[in-house]
Amino acid sequence: MNPQWMFRQWREMCREIKTGHVAVPEDFISIQEFVDHGGNPWRLNPVETARRVGIAHLGFSPNDTFTFQGYYYDYDSGLNHALVRATHGPCRFVIDLYQPVKQGPGGIWAVETVTRLP
Repeated sequence: MNPQWMFRQWREMCREIKTGHVAVPEDFISIQEFVDHGGNPWRLNPVETARRVGIAHLGFSPNDTFTFQGYYYDYDSGLNHALVRATHGPCRFVIDLYQPVKQGPGGIWAVETVTRLP
């Protein structure tokens, strides 16, 4: 198999994923209220949110893997963040999520950025 052809195929596969600031326009207040009343409990889990939003809007596939990497607090914005690693074929990414409405265990998660790893 031609190594240049494989490299081009991998590069194209990586380009399928939207990267950078990729916030999906959503009504976070309505989503938070819906979750508060028992709907879409997956929104309370950053890995499940990364998976579902990633597949629906960012080019990820159902076969891709998503794993929790960690939490951090952004002192400038006052928002909690979570980092999720994703693998799409040979390509690796970090998905940065944040809690746009309510901070803590009851707050929904939203995707903010996707960064491709070298």
